[in-house]
Amino acid sequence: MAIRHQSVKHMTLYKNLAKSALLKIIRLIEARCHYYLSRENQFFPFINPSVGIRASPPCELNPKEVWAYGMDKVLHGLTQLISHELYRQNIQGATAELGVFRGFNASVMNHFFPDRKLYLFDTFEGLDPRDVEADKRLGYDTKNYHDFSDTSIELVMSKMSHKENIVIRKGWFPESAVGLEDETFCFVSIDADLYKPIYEGLHWFYPRLAKGGYIVVDDFNWCDYQGARKAVIDFSREVGISYIPIPNSTGSAVIGKPLISIE
Repeated sequence: MAIRHQSVKHMTLYKNLAKSALLKIIRLIEARCHYYLSRENQFFPFINPSVGIRASPPCELNPKEVWAYGMDKVLHGLTQLISHELYRQNIQGATAELGVFRGFNASVMNHFFPDRKLYLFDTFEGLDPRDVEADKRLGYDTKNYHDFSDTSIELVMSKMSHKENIVIRKGWFPESAVGLEDETFCFVSIDADLYKPIYEGLHWFYPRLAKGGYIVVDDFNWCDYQGARKAVIDFSREVGISYIPIPNSTGSAVIGKPLISIE
């Protein structure tokens, strides 16, 4: 047991060293190339030409966390471009994220949709045991799942540049969505990791997605959470729609709703 404990300590040390090295590399690269979000540990303002307003002043980021922004420029760039399209085509509706954790991606959404309501669905206490058990029944190895309990509503809110637009929906999804049945969404991020909440999330959000809107599902091609892929495939086959995989760091998939219904 002592050897195993020491091995875990070494692994944690290696991970921290790797993150530190990545942060240093990102800082060097950011000074020499175009990027979307962070520079010198600040989340810089972005002027959306379709909206015509400055989204927000810079806000400080924890140096231990800023690496996450630099590591997924593809996903954040996708969010930026989707915001352009939705504003350009005047697609109405709120935004939402199912699976918020520490608020990295939510802050990006809040930044690029400065005038839209952003619903944040999460337990804010980690993975729900009922969802983990559902993954076990599907035959997935859950012993290495991160519990995602290292978060809080206060921490998430501290990252938001437009706090007045944030609506916290704490609890187990879809119970946490009760009362929002008549809401319309233009852009939704589903980063719930496990099969059941992703599958339930797709079935709940897609009927409420505005025509021309988008849903991005995280972890579609991420081997640690295989339920994410199955949830997207099962939903797509049942509803009769397609999805587009994108090469971001966790292999997300994008689902869009056509502007014109095809009979």
